[in-house]
Amino acid sequence: MVKAKLYDLMYRIWAPWDSIGVRRSLRALVETGVVDPRSYPRTLDLGCGTGANVVYLAKQGFDSHGVDYSKVAIAKARRRAAEAGVEPNLVVGDLTAPSIEGIEGPYDFLLDFGTLDDLKGVARERMAATVTRLSRQGSKFLEYCFYGVTDELPRFSFRGTSRFSHIAPGELELLFGEHWTVEMLSEDTEWRVATFLLTRR
Repeated sequence: MVKAKLYDLMYRIWAPWDSIGVRRSLRALVETGVVDPRSYPRTLDLGCGTGANVVYLAKQGFDSHGVDYSKVAIAKARRRAAEAGVEPNLVVGDLTAPSIEGIEGPYDFLLDFGTLDDLKGVARERMAATVTRLSRQGSKFLEYCFYGVTDELPRFSFRGTSRFSHIAPGELELLFGEHWTVEMLSEDTEWRVATFLLTRR
């Protein structure tokens, strides 16, 4: 897959998002008890990169799993986990495939930081189907994405958000509305990003 090779290269040289570490919105859900290891024990990071969030969840007592299609990212995630003294399940896999070897649902809490909005068309629909397939009634899904009205976005942008890499208003409802309730947690109109918490019905 060409895109996987591109991400392998970026993770070898420099992936700008990799320095962010554990995401604040994830910490907030865990620290406030909205998501805890007793009620939501099995977690899955979709597009986990080098594993900051996966390792964080494992250290908090969750049965933590992560999948990414970059083998370089997963190798780095495994090193990060070993250094932290935890053993999450980390798998190289395609989130648009009908099944992922080593990833078995249902998961109680799923999260995605910037993978869904990087896909287009049918691939985006297939990832949404993966999220639903790997969840259960009552599961939570934390989604962080570039977000905005398509016509109001630049054609190209070095800040990330563009007409070609974002989620449009109403799109999550179209992708997930049949099985999920969609709640916006926050929106940053300057950086054109938003965070959502979905609940499986």
